[in-house]
Amino acid sequence: MLYLVPTPLGNLGDMPPRAVEVLRGASEVYCEDTRRTRVLFTHFGIESPLLRYNDKDPRSEDRLLEKVRSGAPVALVSDSGLPCVSDPGARVVQRARREGLAVTALPGPSALTAAVAGSGFPADSFVFLGFLPRRPGPRRRAIEEAARLGKTMIVYESPYRVVRLLDEAATVLGRSAPGAAVRELSKIHEEWFWGTLGELSRSLGARESLLGEFVVLMRPPLRGGIEEGDGKED
Repeated sequence: MLYLVPTPLGNLGDMPPRAVEVLRGASEVYCEDTRRTRVLFTHFGIESPLLRYNDKDPRSEDRLLEKVRSGAPVALVSDSGLPCVSDPGARVVQRARREGLAVTALPGPSALTAAVAGSGFPADSFVFLGFLPRRPGPRRRAIEEAARLGKTMIVYESPYRVVRLLDEAATVLGRSAPGAAVRELSKIHEEWFWGTLGELSRSLGARESLLGEFVVLMRPPLRGGIEEGDGKED
């Protein structure tokens, strides 16, 4: 069995008990960065063998799948959140499925669901775009295509490019389009921003520096708009 195991976004208190149980019982645990995952293992007293998984190296996939074929319980984790969701893992899961190998995903921490729930935007149906292309043209086209659905759009972005993303989104959707952003989700310095895309761009652009990964949420303009704010909630 291949287990896809979620790990905390930053707060170790969010680690699911079942995830700890599965990691303790795994014959091998594959991860992005053994140094980061070792911190998690030490905190929870997990002693299973820890190996690095390289999503771009077929040999890494071969080694993992060979262990699964043997019938041993194998776990895959990413640095935070759930593997395969804008994190490595999709390729090896596809191969396992094609071979008829058993695969299961444990529920747990996810920046995507936490951000959409905390944004206040409609979440019965939304569009997750993950990390957008870095080039301006493809990035704008991705936003334009998603906006046609008229649903909440969710994007992951680094602190170094988040203001540029907001500016480009405002060009496509309009500066008065509703937006929200959260950085350092679940961590001690968690911070939410809410307002229009124009307000968010001004608020974040005025900072001397920005730290922590961002989840950005946007909506195509709605009739009546949203309440005007100062771009910052808490």
